[in-house]
Amino acid sequence: MDQETKRKTIHIGFGFLTPLIAILPRMLLILITIVALFFIIVIARPSMWKKGFEAMASRERDIRTGYLYGPLLYILMVLILVTFLDLRIAASVFCMMAFGDGFANVVGTRFGNHRYQRFQNKSAEGFLAFFLAAFISSTFIFFLVSINPEFAPILDLFSIRDPQTIIVSYFLLVNMFVSLLSAIIELTTGDKLNDNLTVPIISGLLLTFLLKF
Repeated sequence: MDQETKRKTIHIGFGFLTPLIAILPRMLLILITIVALFFIIVIARPSMWKKGFEAMASRERDIRTGYLYGPLLYILMVLILVTFLDLRIAASVFCMMAFGDGFANVVGTRFGNHRYQRFQNKSAEGFLAFFLAAFISSTFIFFLVSINPEFAPILDLFSIRDPQTIIVSYFLLVNMFVSLLSAIIELTTGDKLNDNLTVPIISGLLLTFLLKF
């Protein structure tokens, strides 16, 4: 297994931690994420833990800057999601990041026969894998987290209707649209941006807006 596939497999593995959002209180989720962020920024550095850093570093930017750039953005975005968004939205977006991006790379690498040169040689098969994985996982986790009475957001601005008032067919339509848009964002995000940043920001705000109104 090459380094990039191994990295994306770990990416997918983190997605299976998403049900914790349905179980743990918001403040505990924030604390866990802060500890993980501290680990990436302080501990997982060449000067602190050389072997660990070299084992986890997978891109030239990691070696050049001395930070695990991808995981750093990933955990930072999770912290923002669980702090400021409705936890159902946070969980859904987390799944899009973990399963969508992860399966896009794995499927694209192994089965990508139709590639787009203008989009960093990404494939149609990877694009479809992102969309399906993002839609299925985010739909499942949204309703799972809805069981948790702690989903009320910190900021009233982001309050979403109660689960009983959300029409299932409307949510499926909205989530399908956002998952498709997220797949397009992942496909078209170039080297200057990181999809761990673009996908959660846009999909999180869009889900919030569409489900609020």
